[in-house]
Amino acid sequence: MSAVQVRNLMNKELRSLELSDKVFAYPAKPHLVYEAVCHFRAVARAGTHSTRNRVDVAGGGRKPYRQKKTGRARAGSTRSPLWRGGGTVHGPKPRDYSYNFPRRMRWNAVRSVLSEKVREGNLMVVDDLQLGSHKTKDLVKTLDTIQVAGNKALLVDIDVPESLGLAARNLKKVKTMRVMALNAYDLLDSDVVILSVPAVERLQEWLG
Repeated sequence: MSAVQVRNLMNKELRSLELSDKVFAYPAKPHLVYEAVCHFRAVARAGTHSTRNRVDVAGGGRKPYRQKKTGRARAGSTRSPLWRGGGTVHGPKPRDYSYNFPRRMRWNAVRSVLSEKVREGNLMVVDDLQLGSHKTKDLVKTLDTIQVAGNKALLVDIDVPESLGLAARNLKKVKTMRVMALNAYDLLDSDVVILSVPAVERLQEWLG
């Protein structure tokens, strides 16, 4: 088992915390992480793009010119895909891009990214994420105190405190998340992952 120092929000070391090897010393599996990220992005797609075919385009009910003796190709509607302003052939329609991704593979991808954060020294454990204030400037000051200011930080707790959520929502590089919503995409997208002690315990119970 590896160990990590638990700090408070004043950046003082409090104690050492043992980390489970099943969660925080998992081997790197880039192919699995890649599949997890592709699944995350596919699920997030709105799929609302839509084009109009010749039935959907308004107008075109009258035959534009007679069938014969014009020297031109036959035409029955000005909304044919061959005409300017006509419908689109085989264009995109609203669809659901999500697909099934095995839960165990998703969990293993989270284990892999978490373990890589530990190996790189980009995972921090704090005793508590209760700010006691909902002001953004107080959160900025706290991040500066624990020496992660300027980095993309992911703050993870059992349940995100309301004060922390309010303070972080105005910061472009700071994101808060419940521990049970943790995913490989958001872990990869952050420079530093900050976990509370209860979040670490829940992770080890969930993934261990």
